[in-house]
Amino acid sequence: MSRPKYRILALDVDGTLLNRHGELPPRTKAAVARAAAAGIRPVVCTGRRYRRAWPIAEMLELDAPIVCNSGSIVKEPADDGTLWRADLPADVAATLLDIFREHEQDVVAFNDRPHDQPDFRISRHPTGRLHFDDYVGQNLSHAEITDDWSAGPFFHICAVGSVEEMRAFERHVLQALGDHVRTFVQRSPRYVGTMCEVIRSDASKWSAVLHVAERWGVAPEEICAVGDDVNDLPMILGAGLGAVMPHAPEDVRAAADLVLPASDDGVADLVDRILS
Repeated sequence: MSRPKYRILALDVDGTLLNRHGELPPRTKAAVARAAAAGIRPVVCTGRRYRRAWPIAEMLELDAPIVCNSGSIVKEPADDGTLWRADLPADVAATLLDIFREHEQDVVAFNDRPHDQPDFRISRHPTGRLHFDDYVGQNLSHAEITDDWSAGPFFHICAVGSVEEMRAFERHVLQALGDHVRTFVQRSPRYVGTMCEVIRSDASKWSAVLHVAERWGVAPEEICAVGDDVNDLPMILGAGLGAVMPHAPEDVRAAADLVLPASDDGVADLVDRILS
C-alpha cells in the first residue's frame, strides 16, 4: 500500500468531532478509525483542558498525544506524561496576575496533572459573579481552591464574564503584554459566560501539532487540519490541507483551503475526500 498524502489528521473537538449536541456521531467515529487504518495518525487538538480532552481520545480509541488547552500543552494519554508545555515566563505571569487583580477578575489557572486529578486553580468559590460561578460550579470537582499563587506552572490562564467584559479585559491584557501573549475570547454553549484565554505568544494548536509531527518525522505539508473557531486558525493556515466546518466564523472560513458541507458529519466527509 502506498503512503497516504496526509500522515496526520489534526482534529478540533467541540463543533468539529462533536456535533452541536456534544455527541460523537457514529459516522465520524468510524471515519477517524478508517483514517487511522489507512496510515493517517488522528491527533485530537482542542481548547479543552486535558481532563476533558482525555475521554474524547478514549472514545476514539486513539493512543496519539493530545494537544489541549488551546495548544499550550501536549499530553501523552497512556501515562499522562507531558510532551511539551508553553509556560509563560515568570515576569509575564506575574504581570498577568496583577492585571487580573487590577481589573477585579477572578483567575482560572490550569494545572498540569494526570487526567483524574484537579486540573485548575481558583482563589474562591462562590464569588457572587454569575458567569464565573457557573463555570466553576459545573467543574467544581476538578477545582483546586488556593490562596498561593506564587508557584507555577502558568501556561493557560482564563477570565470568565460577559462577552463585552471579556473583550474589554482582552484589550487591557494586550495593551500591557503585547507580543508576549496570545488571547482568545470564546464562548462554549455549555456555559453562560464567555472566556478570555491567555497563553504564550508562540503557543497554538499548530505549534503543538508541529512538536508531535517532529517526533514522527512528518512534514507540515503532510498534515491535514480541521476546526471551526479562531483558535484553529494557525493550524488551518499552516497545514497542507486546512479544512473548516461550515458554521465557522467568516474569517476562519475565508482562511481555509476547504469548507466542508453543511453536516454534523463534516469530519467523515473530509476523511472520505482525502482517502478517495
